[in-house]
Amino acid sequence: MDALQRGLRYSARMPVKRPVLAKLRAPALCFLVVTLAPAAPARSGAEQAAFFQSDDVLAVTIRTDLRALLRDRDTAAVPWRTATLTYAGPDGAVTVPLRLRTRGTFRLTHCDFPPIRLRFGEDDVSGTLWEGLRRPKLVTHCMNSTEYEQYLLQEYAIYRIYQLFTPVSLSARLLRVTYEDAAGAVRPVTRYAFVTEDPERFAERLGGTLVNEEGVQLARLARSHTAQLSVFQYLIANTDWGVPPLHNIMLLRTDTLYAAPCDFDWSGAIATSYARPVSALRIRSVRERRYRGLCQTAQNMEPVLARFETLRDSIAAVYRAVPGLDRRIVERTLRYYDEFYRAIADRQRFEQQVVAPTCTW
Repeated sequence: MDALQRGLRYSARMPVKRPVLAKLRAPALCFLVVTLAPAAPARSGAEQAAFFQSDDVLAVTIRTDLRALLRDRDTAAVPWRTATLTYAGPDGAVTVPLRLRTRGTFRLTHCDFPPIRLRFGEDDVSGTLWEGLRRPKLVTHCMNSTEYEQYLLQEYAIYRIYQLFTPVSLSARLLRVTYEDAAGAVRPVTRYAFVTEDPERFAERLGGTLVNEEGVQLARLARSHTAQLSVFQYLIANTDWGVPPLHNIMLLRTDTLYAAPCDFDWSGAIATSYARPVSALRIRSVRERRYRGLCQTAQNMEPVLARFETLRDSIAAVYRAVPGLDRRIVERTLRYYDEFYRAIADRQRFEQQVVAPTCTW
C-alpha cells in the first residue's frame, strides 16, 4: 500500500473536528494529471505549504498597473504584469515582488474584474509567508458587488468542505485584498478573494509529478474514492465537471487513479446568476440535482453515504465559520443540503432512483 492510499484511509478514520476558519468563478478548464513516483515520500495535509496551514483571513495589498491588467482580455496572449504584494508580518509590513496576469475563458469576457494567476520568484519569497508558492490562482470577485462577493465566499466554503473528505483536494486560503493602481488612475478596490494551491505544489504535496492525459473513464479510477467524489458533486448539485475531458477535474496516479474536483461556481448550492445547466441533461436549473458519477450498488455505496452523514455537522460548521458570508445564505444552503440527506436516508431508493438512471460504469 503506497503513502497516498494510507493517507486516504487515515482521512476516512480520523475523528471529525469542527473547522476553525472563510468564490466566484465562471466555468474554466482546471485540469492536471499526476503520476506518483512509487519511491517518492508522499506528504500529508499537515505538511502543506505554511501559507495554507492557517484559516485566518490574510489582509494583503496588491499594487500594479491595475488599469492595464483589467484590460488584458486576449486569452491567446495575456502578458505578465509586474506587481508588489504587501501584508503584515510579525515584525511589520512585508512587501514581495511578483508578476500576475489575467486568466480564464468565460470570465475574461463576462467579468469586470477577471481572475488572476500569481507568479512568485523563489528567492523573492524565501523566508516569507508565501514561500513554497509558485503559480497559484487568485480567485477574485468578478463584479464589484456584494452579490458576487457572496458567490466567491460560497465557493471557498465548498473547497473547504471537500477537504474534510480527502487529502486529494486543493488547499485554499481566504484573503482580504486591496487592489491599488500604481499610477493612481484607478480607485482602490477592497474585496475578498482566495488563493488555491497551484498544480505543481499540489503534486509535490502528494509526492507526484504532472502529466497530461485525457480520455480516462470513471471505471479506471479508485472506486470508493470516485464514488465519494460523485456523491459530493451531487450534494452540491454540480454538473459542470467531467473526467474524460478533464473538465474541472484533476487526476492523481499511483498504482491506480484518483480524481479531485475544482471550480464549483456553477453548482446549484451557489446558484450564481450566470449558471445554466447543460441542455442535454434536461434539467431546468442548476438547483436541480443530477447524479453524473460512478455506478455503485446500494451495498457498496453504504460506507460512502455513511461518511457524508458523519461529516454533516462539520460541513455546517465550515459554512458558519466563513467570514463575511451572509448568515441567510448559510442557512439557505444548509437547508438545501438537508434535501440531500433526506434523499440518502433510504439507501436502496437512492441507488435505484438517483444513481442507477444516470450513472457511468
